[in-house]
Amino acid sequence: MPLLNPPKRTTIRHFTLLALTMATSSIEARLTDSLIQFSTNRQFPDEEEVSAAYVQSSVLPGALEALEEARKALETEIRQISQDSATDVDTWIAHAETIQHDIEASRRLASSIVRDAEADEERLEALKEQQKLVKFLESEATFSEHVAHSLQYLQDMNDKLDKIESLAQERNLLEALSACKDYTASLFHAPDNTARAKKVLDARYNEISEFLHGQLRALYNYLVHCDEKSHTLTINNALPSEIMTLEQVIHALKTYQEMEQAAAKLWEELDEIVIGPRTFLRLGNLPGIAIEKNTIVCGREHADLTIKSLFDDMHSIIGFLCDKLPKEFIKHLSDAMMPTLCERIKELWLDSAVPTSLDDLMEYQKALLQVSDFVKHLEELKWPGAWTLQEWVSTAAKNWLDKRKANALDWTRNQLSLGVGISRPADRIERRMVQRDEGMHIPAKGNVVNDDWDAAWDSGDDEHPKGSPKSTSPPPLKRHRSSIDEERKVSETTPAAIPTALEEDDEDDGADAWGWGDEDTTEPEPQESTLPEPTPPSSESLTGEVREMIIKERYYTSSMPQPVFQTMTAIYEDAARLTRPEYVQMVSGESGLLTTIRNADSPITPAAPGLFTVAILILAMYRAISPTYYNNHDDGNMFLYNDAMWLADQLRQFSKDWAERKDLNDRIYGKLKLDPEIKVLESFGKRAYTNELISQRTALTDFLAGPQNFFQQDKSEIEHGAKVVARLIREKAKAWHKVLTWSACASAVGSLVNTIATKLITDIFDLPTIGVDDAALIAEILTLIEGLDDLFIKPPTANASRNGKEESISLTAQFVDQWLKLNFLNQVLQSNLVDIRFLWRESDLSLYFQREEVVDLIKLSFENNEKVRGVIKEIMEGELPRGGD
Repeated sequence: MPLLNPPKRTTIRHFTLLALTMATSSIEARLTDSLIQFSTNRQFPDEEEVSAAYVQSSVLPGALEALEEARKALETEIRQISQDSATDVDTWIAHAETIQHDIEASRRLASSIVRDAEADEERLEALKEQQKLVKFLESEATFSEHVAHSLQYLQDMNDKLDKIESLAQERNLLEALSACKDYTASLFHAPDNTARAKKVLDARYNEISEFLHGQLRALYNYLVHCDEKSHTLTINNALPSEIMTLEQVIHALKTYQEMEQAAAKLWEELDEIVIGPRTFLRLGNLPGIAIEKNTIVCGREHADLTIKSLFDDMHSIIGFLCDKLPKEFIKHLSDAMMPTLCERIKELWLDSAVPTSLDDLMEYQKALLQVSDFVKHLEELKWPGAWTLQEWVSTAAKNWLDKRKANALDWTRNQLSLGVGISRPADRIERRMVQRDEGMHIPAKGNVVNDDWDAAWDSGDDEHPKGSPKSTSPPPLKRHRSSIDEERKVSETTPAAIPTALEEDDEDDGADAWGWGDEDTTEPEPQESTLPEPTPPSSESLTGEVREMIIKERYYTSSMPQPVFQTMTAIYEDAARLTRPEYVQMVSGESGLLTTIRNADSPITPAAPGLFTVAILILAMYRAISPTYYNNHDDGNMFLYNDAMWLADQLRQFSKDWAERKDLNDRIYGKLKLDPEIKVLESFGKRAYTNELISQRTALTDFLAGPQNFFQQDKSEIEHGAKVVARLIREKAKAWHKVLTWSACASAVGSLVNTIATKLITDIFDLPTIGVDDAALIAEILTLIEGLDDLFIKPPTANASRNGKEESISLTAQFVDQWLKLNFLNQVLQSNLVDIRFLWRESDLSLYFQREEVVDLIKLSFENNEKVRGVIKEIMEGELPRGGD
C-alpha cells in the first residue's frame, strides 16, 4: 500500500494542471474579446467569471495581438469611409473658412462700437461736470443775494431799534410804542438763517421794551394813584408833562397783555382803602364815601348801617369809575370787582336783612326794592356783573324760606341740647259714656274728673285666661312644712273623688308680653287701664241715666318737646298767614303806620308750601338728635316715650283744629299731612319704651344666672341674686313713678316682674328634684318676689283720701301674667298631698297649671309611692274642676 500512494498523487496533480490549462485557454479567449469590446464600445464583460479571472502574464501577448488586429481593422474602415466622403469634406472646409472670415469682420465691428461708446461716456462725464459747476455758481449767486437781503433787513431792524430807543429817551412813549408795534410786525418778514443775528436784536429789543414798560407803568401809577394813608383814589385823564392820556396808557398796557392784571391790582387797592372799610360791618361808625373832582375819599364822614346808604355809596364809586376809566378797562375791572363785592354785600348786608318773622317783612321788601334800584343804576351805567344781586332779588322767597328753616332748626337744636331739664306735668284725658250707676256713681248734675284711670295705651300682652281672677290673689292656705318630709316618704292621704273639671289651655305668653327685641316683634305698649271698659249703652238706655265720664291721669314730660311743638305751630301759622287774602303789617320807622300788603304783592308768598316741609324737618331733627340728650338722663327713654306721646297728642289735636278753621285758604287745608308723622313719632316713642324694658329685663335675667338654672347655684348666690333683683325693681318703680302715669309705670314694672316670674318658674320645672332644703330656699325666694306685690297698689284719689272710702287693693295680677301661677307654685311647693289635692279640686290651681305640670311638681317634691301614684292618677284621670274643656 505505501508503494501505491505516490503514483496516485501524481495522477491527481496531472489532471489538475490539465484542467487549469483548459480553463485558462477559454478565459484568455473571452478576455481578449472583452478587451476589444471595452476599447471600442466602452463595454464591460457581463460574465463574472471573466471580470473576476486571474490574468497571467502569458495572456498579455495574445491580447495585444488581438488589439492590434482590431486597430488595423478600424483604421482600414476609417480610410474607406474617408475616401467615400472626400467631396463633402472639402465643401465643409470651404464653409468653415467663410464663417471664420465673417467672425473676424464682426469682431472688428464690435471693437469699433466699443470704442465709440467709451468716447460718449467721457463726453457725458464732462457734461455733468459742467452742469455741476453751473449749479454751484447759481447757488453762490443766490446765497450772495440772500446775504445781502438779510444784511439789509438786519440793518433796517437795527435802525428801528435805534429809533425806538431814541423815542424812549425823549419820553415820547406813544410814538415809541407805535414803533415797537411796527418792529414787532416786521419780525414776521424776517429772512431765514438769521437766528443768531435775530437773537442779538431781540435781546436789544427786550431791553428797550422793558424800559418802555417801566415808563408806562410809572405813568399809569401817576394817572391812577391810590394813597393808603389818606384812603383816597385819584384818577387823572392826563398829566401836563406827559403826552399820553389814560386811555392811551391803558391801551398800551393791552399791548403788554397787562390790562387784566392792572384791573385786578386796581380792584385790590380800591377794596383795601375804599370799598373794604365801607362794606365790612364792624362796631361803631362806618366811614363814608365822598367824591371830590378826580378823587374818591373814604373816611372823612360817617355812614349809617342802612342798605340804602351802602348802595348810594357804591353807586357813587361805580359812577366815578365809569366816568374816569376807559370802557375797555371797565369790563376787566368789573370782572375782578363784582364777584367779590356782590358776594360780600349779599352775605354781610342782604342775608342779614332777610327776616325770620312775617312781622319784619316790610324791611325785607324795602331791601329788595333797594337792590333792584341799584341793579338798574348799574345797567344804566353799563357796568356789568350785577347778576348775583339780581338773582338774590329773584329768589326772595327761597332766601326767606332758607333763613326761616335755618333759624328754626338752629333754635330747636339749641333747645334740645339743654337736655331733659325740669320735668313738666301733663294730663292724659279720655272721655267715656257710662251709665250713671255703673261703678263710678256719677252725679246727675255734671261730669266728674277721676284720677282712677290706670292706662292710656294697649299693652300688646295676651289676654288672661277667662275666669281668672285679676284683682286679688287667692287666699293662702295654712302650710304644714313640718309634715312634708313624712308625706314624701309615707303618704297617708286617702284618695278622694276627683271633681269634675274643665280643661284649660296652658299657653301663657305673659313672660314675653313686651318682647325681647323690637327687630322681630311688635313694639309693646303700656297695659290697658285696669278700669273695666263700660258696656256701650243700648238705644233703650240712652236716657238721662247716661253720663260722660272724663278719665284723667297725670304724667311728666321733659323740657324738650315743647320747643319742638311751638316751632312747628309757629311755622304752620306763618304758612296760613301767607295764604290769606291779605294781612296787615307794622311798618318800622318813625311813622309807625299800618300798611296792608296783599299776598300777590308779597315777595315771599311762594314760600308758603315750603314751610310745611320745614315743620316736618323740625320733627325729623327731633327724632334724629334727641336720643343723644335723653341718654344723658337715667330715665331718658321713659321721658322720650312720654315726650313723643305728648307731642303726638298735641300734633293730632292741632291737625284736628286746623281742619276746623275757617280763616284758611282752600288750597292750604290739604297741605297739613301730620298723620304719617304722628305714627312715626308714636313708633319712635314706643321703641324707646321697648328698648328700656328690654335693657332692664336683660339686666335682671343676668342677675338670675342668665341662661343657666338660677336654683342650681350656691345658696348665697341665689339669695344675693334674688335680693338684688327685688331691689332693682323697686328702684326702677320709684324712678318711673316720677315720670310715667301710674298705669304705664305699673305696666312697665309688671313686665319686669313677669320676666322674673317666668325665669323662676322655668328654672323650677327644669330641676331634676326638689329636696326639703331646696323647697325651703325656693319658697324663701318666691316669697321675696311676692313681696313686690305692694308696687301695684293704686294710690287713693284725692276724693277717696278725704272720704276714707277707698281701699288699697293690689292689682299685681292685672299687670303680671305669671303672678298667680307663681303664687300657686309657691303654695304647691310648701304643701302636702292633701293641700295639693285641695288646691286642684277646690281652688284655682287648675286654671294656671296643666295636669302634667302638677304631676311634674309632685314627682319633683315627693317620693314615688302608692299614695303619690294615687294622687297623680286622680289628677290625670279626673275632670277639670274649674269648668275647663
